[in-house]
Amino acid sequence: MSVLMPTYRQDAFLTRAIGSLLAQDFPDFELVVVNDGSDDTTDELVRAYDDSRIRYLRWTDNRGLGAALNAATRLARGEFIAYLPSDDYYDRDHLSRCVAALSADPGLHLVHSGLRWVRRPWDIAVRPVESTATLHGDRLPEAGTTDATKADRTGISRLDVRSGNYLALVQVVHRRTFEDTVRWRERTELVSDSLELDFWEGLRARGARFAATGATTCEWGDHPDQRHKIIAGRGAQNANQANHGYGLSRYRQFYRVPSRTRLNWQPVAQGEPVDERVRYLDPQAERAGARRRTDGLRILLVGAMGYNPDQLLALERDGHHLGGLWSTHPHFWETTGPLPFGDAEYLPHDRHWYDRVRDFAPDVIYGSLNWPNLPLLHQVQQAGLAPFVLHLKEGTTAAMQAGSWPALRDLVLNSAGRIFISPESRDWFDTILGPAGPVGPSMVLDGDLPLRDWMTDQWADPVGDDPDEVHTVCIGRILIEPMLELAERGIHVHHYGSSYRRWAPGWLATAEETPFLHLHGHLYPRDWVAELSRYDAAWLHVFTSDNGGDLRSAAWTDINLPARISTYAIAGLPWIFRRNAGQFVGVERLADRLGVGIGYSGVDDLAERLVDERKRRVARTNMRAARHTFTFDHHVPELVSFLRRAAATR
Repeated sequence: MSVLMPTYRQDAFLTRAIGSLLAQDFPDFELVVVNDGSDDTTDELVRAYDDSRIRYLRWTDNRGLGAALNAATRLARGEFIAYLPSDDYYDRDHLSRCVAALSADPGLHLVHSGLRWVRRPWDIAVRPVESTATLHGDRLPEAGTTDATKADRTGISRLDVRSGNYLALVQVVHRRTFEDTVRWRERTELVSDSLELDFWEGLRARGARFAATGATTCEWGDHPDQRHKIIAGRGAQNANQANHGYGLSRYRQFYRVPSRTRLNWQPVAQGEPVDERVRYLDPQAERAGARRRTDGLRILLVGAMGYNPDQLLALERDGHHLGGLWSTHPHFWETTGPLPFGDAEYLPHDRHWYDRVRDFAPDVIYGSLNWPNLPLLHQVQQAGLAPFVLHLKEGTTAAMQAGSWPALRDLVLNSAGRIFISPESRDWFDTILGPAGPVGPSMVLDGDLPLRDWMTDQWADPVGDDPDEVHTVCIGRILIEPMLELAERGIHVHHYGSSYRRWAPGWLATAEETPFLHLHGHLYPRDWVAELSRYDAAWLHVFTSDNGGDLRSAAWTDINLPARISTYAIAGLPWIFRRNAGQFVGVERLADRLGVGIGYSGVDDLAERLVDERKRRVARTNMRAARHTFTFDHHVPELVSFLRRAAATR
C-alpha cells in the first residue's frame, strides 16, 4: 500500500495526519510525502520522523496539487494507492477495511470509506459531526451524470463543495490499473476545483468499478485554506467570502504563483472562467510603445484592481516603475498580484510589509479600488511612508455595512489626492463631509477603464437577417427588464458570461422557451469590437432611483458607473437605461452629456426607441467619436501629472 500525502502550508495539521497513519492496524504501507514548496515548518516536521516507511520529496517552489499527486504516484511502490491529505486523518482501521474490500473482489478498482466532517459553528453544539458515504450523500452518482449546477446538494456538498465532486481524496483507495491513461491534471494545463472529480470520472469512463466499504473510517478537514474553497468559496453560506476571499487572485497569492505566469482558470460553479493566455496581451505586445524615462515615478499600488487590471501596462509604457502591496483576501472579481502581466514588483502583505515598502521607496502610493480593501488602504496611509492618493470606485454603502466607513472618511479627508469615478461621486463626498471636507487636489477617473489596445477597428456587420429586428446585448449581471416582456415586443437579448447567469435563475427560467434570448460564453477584450459591434444597443443596470434629486439621499447605484460601460463604449454601442425622471443618477447624466444613451420610461417606450434606426445611428456615431475617452491610456498624462503633484507634497 502506498499512501500519498501532498502537502503545502499545512504544518499545523501535518503531525495529526501522519500520526493517524502510523497508528493503523494495517502496517504494510509506505507514506510518500510531497512537500509542494511549503514555506512553513513542514520540512522539519517530516524529517523528525524516524520511520523507514516514510519517503519524502521536497520542492522549493509550489507546482500545484495535480503535479504533487503525479509525482507521488511515480514514486509509489505499492500495489494499491491511498491518499492522506495532510489536513485530514484516518481512523485506526481505515486501510485494513479498504484493503479487505479490494481483496474480496478482484474486479473492483476503487473503494471508498464513509466520510466524517465537523459541522458549521452554528450547528456544532447540537450535532458536532456528520458522516455520509460520499460528499453528495449516501449514494454514488452515476458515472458521467455529475453536473455541479444541478447536483443534489446534501450533506457536505450542500455546504462546501461546489464542483460536483463526490469523493474526497482521504476516503479513497484504488488499484493502479489505469495509471498510464488517467493522470491528475496539472496547473500548467488547467486550474479548477474539479481536479478530483475529473480524475474519478476518468477512471469510470474506462470501466473502473467503484464500491463503498460500508464504514466511516476517516475525517475530512475543514478550514479556509482548503484548495477548493480558495478556488470557489465556501458553498451556500459564503462564509469565507468577506473574511478569507476566494478566486483566481487568492489562489495566486496563496500558492505563490510567479509573476507573469498565466493560468487557464476554470472554476466549475463560482467565478468567471478565464484563460489568461488569451485574456492578456502577449509579452511582446505588452511592451509596445514603452519608453524609459529618467523622471519616471515609483508608484506603489495598494489594494486590488477591478475588471481591467492590465490598464497598468499604460503606466509602465509611460516609463514608470510599479510595485504592488495587494489585499490578501480579494474577492473573486478582483485582481491582485502576483500579476500575470507586466513588470510590477510584488510586495507580499505579510509581517514584513512595512520594510518592503520602505525598501521599494515609492514616490507616491496609489490606493484602489473597492470597499473590501479599505482596511489595508487605511493601514498603509496611516504608516506615512509616502504621499497617499485614494482612488475609490465602490462603494460607500458597502463600506458602511462592513464597518469601514470611518476608515474611508479618514482616507478621503487626509490623503494627498483623491480620485473619484465620476463628478457625481466627488460631489456626493463634498456634500456628505460638509465644511470639514477634504482640502487639496482631486480628479475624476473611472477605475475600470481598459487598455487602448482593445479599441480595434474590427467592426462587424449587424446580426440577424431581418433589418427590422432589434438585437441588444448584456454583459455580466442580468439587471434588465423581464425577458418575456422584451420578447413580446420583438426585442432580442444576447447575454455573455455564463457564471453571471447563475445569479439570475428566475429571470432565465421565464425565458427558456423564447427564441429572442441568446446565450453566449465568456468574451475576451480582444474580441469586444468584432463581437459586440454587431448589436444595436447594450444594457446598463436597470434600477429605480428614489433620491428625489437630492444628492445627499443618493444611493451608490445612483452615483456609480457600471464597469461594463467602457466595454460597450469600446465597441461603439449606445447604452440602454431606464430613465429616472427627477432623480440624481450619474450614468444618465454621462449618457446625456455624450449623446450616447437610449433612455426609456417603460418597455413599450423602449421598443419604440429601439426601432428608430435614425436615433440609434446618432447615438452610435456619438459613441464611436467618444470611445477613446473610455480607455485608460487616454487619461495617463493627466493621471501622472496628478500623481506628481501629490508626490511633491512629501
